[in-house]
Amino acid sequence: MNSPRTVAPTPVVRTLPQLMDFAAQQYGETSFVLRRERDAWKGYTFAEAARATHAFTALLERVGVKPGDRVGLQSENRPEWGLAYMAILEAGAVVVPLDAMLKAQEVGEILVTAGATFCVTSARQHAVVEAARAARTPELRMVALDPMEGLPCWDDAQRDFPNEPPRAPRAESGDLAVIIFTSGTTGQAKGVMLSHANLLYNAEGVARTIDCGPGDRMLSVLPMHHTFESTIGFICALRCGASVAYARGLDSKQLREDMRSSDATIFVAVPLLYEKLLTAIHKGIEDLPAPRKLMVKSLFWTSRLVRMLTGMRIGKQLLRPIREKAGLGKIRIFACGAAALSTEVFWGYTDFGWCMVEGYGLTETSPVACLNRPQRSNPGGVGWPLVGVEVKIDAPDAEGNGEIAVRGPNVMLGYYGNPEATAEVLRDGWFYTGDLGTFLPDGRVKITGRLKNMIATAAGKKIYPEEVEVQLVNSPYVLEVVVAGGKDAKGEREEVHAHIYPNMPELELLARSQGKVCDDAFVEATLKADVEARCEPLAAYKRVKRVLVRKGEFPKTTTGKIKRQNLAADMLAPPMRASGVA
Repeated sequence: MNSPRTVAPTPVVRTLPQLMDFAAQQYGETSFVLRRERDAWKGYTFAEAARATHAFTALLERVGVKPGDRVGLQSENRPEWGLAYMAILEAGAVVVPLDAMLKAQEVGEILVTAGATFCVTSARQHAVVEAARAARTPELRMVALDPMEGLPCWDDAQRDFPNEPPRAPRAESGDLAVIIFTSGTTGQAKGVMLSHANLLYNAEGVARTIDCGPGDRMLSVLPMHHTFESTIGFICALRCGASVAYARGLDSKQLREDMRSSDATIFVAVPLLYEKLLTAIHKGIEDLPAPRKLMVKSLFWTSRLVRMLTGMRIGKQLLRPIREKAGLGKIRIFACGAAALSTEVFWGYTDFGWCMVEGYGLTETSPVACLNRPQRSNPGGVGWPLVGVEVKIDAPDAEGNGEIAVRGPNVMLGYYGNPEATAEVLRDGWFYTGDLGTFLPDGRVKITGRLKNMIATAAGKKIYPEEVEVQLVNSPYVLEVVVAGGKDAKGEREEVHAHIYPNMPELELLARSQGKVCDDAFVEATLKADVEARCEPLAAYKRVKRVLVRKGEFPKTTTGKIKRQNLAADMLAPPMRASGVA
C-alpha cells in the first residue's frame, strides 16, 4: 500500500535567500526572531532581519567567501544563527551546520570531510572551533557573530554595510544548500545534502498542515543545527510570517516562564522534554493550596474520564482557566518528533486541553515526511504523508510491517562524497529509511521498529554505534565490542550500552602489576574506567552509559562479522557483570 499521489504545493520562491526578501516584503516590521533581554523579548523584525542578512552577506564576500564554498556554522541558538545561515546561502555558498555540543575532534572531522574553508562561530563556541582548526584544518578562516579580537564580526557587517541590497540569486532551486552531518565523528557519519527546493517544499507542507500564520509565535528550544528545528522553527516561520522566540534554556521552570512571557502559540520539542515539562506541570498542581489543588485535579480527571468513556475531548474548554492561570493558555500546538512519544504523555497533554501533534521524518527527508493534523491527532501513528510526499511499506510481512520508503520533493540529493551509501538508500526515486512501519486503517503511518543500528535517544539524539566502537576497539583490555542501544536503569529511556568481550590475559597482567586479584569486580572497574576515558572526546550524549561484560565471544557470520541483530533479543550470552558509566 502506498500513500495517495498528490501534488506538492509550490513554494512562493525558488531559493532560501529569496524567501527572506519575500518575508520582508510581506510582513515588514512585524517581529520575527527574538531573544529575552532582562524582562523583554527583543530582536529583529522581518525587514530588519533581511537588512542584517544582506549586510552579513557583504561581509562574508569581503573576507573571501565565494559561490560553492562550504561554510561551517557553529553557534548556540540565537536570532543571528538563522540570519547567518541565510547570508551564507545568499553569498552562493553551502551551509554546514554544526552541533554546539560537539568536541573539537568531532568538529574538525566534519569541517575536513565537508571541505569547509570558512566557519561562522559565536564567542561561546570559538574555543572549540579554534582547537579544531589548529588540529585539523589550519587554513580555515573564521567569522564571528560576536565582537572578537582579530576576527571580522556581525557588528562590523551592520556598521559597514547598513543598506546593502539583496543579491541576485546565485543558485537554482535544485542546487545544494546545506550539508548536515547526521552524527559527529569518523567515517560512519554521513553528510546529508539538502537542496533549496527540499527545504522550501518541506516548510510549505508543514506550514499548511498545522495552519501556521502571522499570528503564531514559536518558542525555540531544540538546537538549530538539527533539521527538525531549522526547518520548522525557522524556515517555516519565515514562510508563514510567524515569529520565533529563543528560549533561555531547558530548565522546566525557566521554560514555562519563557512560554508565558513570550506568548508562544506553537512549541516544537522531543519526547524527553515533553515528559519533563508534564512532570513539572503536575508537580506545580501538587504544590497548590489544598482547595485549589483538589479543584484542578478534579477537572483534569473529569476531562480524562469523559474522554475515556465517550471519546470527547473536553479539556480545551474545561481547563481553559487553569491553562491561562499557568500562563500557558496561548499554546495551541505542541509538536513532537525525533523519537517516539509515549501514549501516556500524549494523553497527559490532551486531557489538559492542549493539541499534541506527532510527526515522522529524517534529516534525509528535510526532515518531515509525515505529520498528524491538529484536528485529527491521535496517538499510535505519526501522521499522514505531507502533501506531495509519498510513503510506501516495502516488502511487508503478514502483519503489514516492512521498511518505510519515502518519495517526494523533500528527499535529499544524496550523501556528500559517498555515492555508495547514496545508492544503498536511494533506489528508483525512493528513499529507503531503514525504519520499519505499517499503515493504520485511517492511512496514517505507524513506526514499529528500526532496521538500522542507529540508537535514538528520548532527547531526539541519534547515535551511530560504529563511531563509539572506534573509540573502544583499540583498548588493550577489549577483544571484541558491540555498542547498542539499551534501556536505562528504570527501563524507560534508550541510552548507549557497550557489550565487551574482555582481553583477560591483559587484565590479569594489569591486576598482578597492581598487586590485586583479577576478579569480576576488578574487570568491571577497569573496563568502566577505560571506557569512560576513551569516550571523553565524544559529545556527552554519545558516551557509553553502561558496560556489559561477556564471558564468551560474540556469534559471528561466516565472514567473521559479529551478528548484531540478535544482541537486543538474547544478549548473545549471559553478561558476567553490568556496570554503569558516569
